[in-house]
Amino acid sequence: MDPLLTLLSQLGLGLATNAIYDLLTSLVGKQVEPQVLTAELQNKINVHGVTMKAENLISALMHNGFLSIQGSHLYASQSIILGSQVGGAVVGHNSSLTTDKTAINAGSGAFVETQGNAQVRQNPDGSITFHTGEGGNINFKTTK
Repeated sequence: MDPLLTLLSQLGLGLATNAIYDLLTSLVGKQVEPQVLTAELQNKINVHGVTMKAENLISALMHNGFLSIQGSHLYASQSIILGSQVGGAVVGHNSSLTTDKTAINAGSGAFVETQGNAQVRQNPDGSITFHTGEGGNINFKTTK
């Protein structure tokens, strides 16, 4: 199977659509080799099977494009910030975001998705807060 089709089949059509739209609009009028396009999509879409640990803070904010975290475990002792400023971000499908005082666990088929200016923050005081700016939203989804 074509690598691009394999990549897209790993994500739901709705999750991939925003990333593809953002990427394609940024490439209008430019000539791009298929291998470069595939690499660009993978860099913006695919972060799977990762274990990440940080001393104090993890900030995973997409300034542009799309971030997908699946089957991964992120740990920071004090705070984790996940979200987007223009594009989108999604975490889920057997993933966890854990601090010393909070945990967000998304099992099989469960996702937290941000679009536009939106963030989910696990704060040092143990609270979890949701922030949206103009055009931003946060969705909780299940595929089952």
